[in-house]
Amino acid sequence: MYAIASSGGKDSTFGLYQAKKDFYITHLFHIYNSDTSRVRFHGYKPDLLEEQARLMGLKSIIMPTKSDEFEKDFKISLEEVKQQGLKGLIFGNIFLKDVREFYETRVKRAGLEYYDILWGSSSESILQSFIQNGFKAIITSVWLKKLNSKYLGREINTAFLTDIKKEKNVDICGENGEYHSLVYDGPCFKRPLSYKFYGNHEEMDNIFLDIRKC
Repeated sequence: MYAIASSGGKDSTFGLYQAKKDFYITHLFHIYNSDTSRVRFHGYKPDLLEEQARLMGLKSIIMPTKSDEFEKDFKISLEEVKQQGLKGLIFGNIFLKDVREFYETRVKRAGLEYYDILWGSSSESILQSFIQNGFKAIITSVWLKKLNSKYLGREINTAFLTDIKKEKNVDICGENGEYHSLVYDGPCFKRPLSYKFYGNHEEMDNIFLDIRKC
């Protein structure tokens, strides 16, 4: 049994879809920022992840971590994964070597298996496959130094793919933090995730959509 390390966004959700072909995945694993009570970089509350997991037929392990105690909190979270009888974690990283090294080192040190199911694939091929396989997602945060705020709230579809490919110095999947998303429907879901909008807000150089579970 394995867990998918997921933020609820497109890459980790598509990673789940791909991993299910070779792994028996029973849990969604996530560590959120307890300082803000929100999913890091995505801006929404972790109860959306709990609902997402339920709609995909997965159990959830959602653990709080503080920014100044992340190392300790992450270690505790990994121990919870082991307590649930899971063999390892599957991530959806694409090409950021430092991010992969950070998590891989700590996951293996905890005695768990580590996999990056999308590693080495091109960002364009991942986003194309995500759309073609029928996933539905919405942009929930935008890094304003890289992208215009007009992208906030947009659906990830063929029109989005066309537009994001025109942007200069922007990774198509937003792997460098250009944007983040929430997946609300697709082949892994029993039914769509219901949500409502409550405006948006800016923090430093990022703008976030205030999106909440119905």
